[in-house]
Amino acid sequence: MTVYWTSIEYEYEFKDNLKGGFVYAFIKAKDAISAYETIKENLLSMNLIPISWDFICPFDVNTKWESEEETLHYKGLYEKALSHKRCVYDDFYAYVK
Repeated sequence: MTVYWTSIEYEYEFKDNLKGGFVYAFIKAKDAISAYETIKENLLSMNLIPISWDFICPFDVNTKWESEEETLHYKGLYEKALSHKRCVYDDFYAYVK
């Protein structure tokens, strides 16, 4: 099993003052298709409708980010996904109307 990650833009099913947002998601899966299906199902269960997927690919644990803090943050999300069967999300960022 591989940890896949993706960047997703979403809309809220029940729109109040929020239009949508974006989030990074991590999931341990057998392939990109099963990762996509699991993440999509999980987002829909939270009343979030995925509208755009920038990418979905295996996470490279050796990636160096802009700062050591960011590198440790994303490695931590990877490790959490590696040890769980559920979706792991970074911070959700929302757009207001």
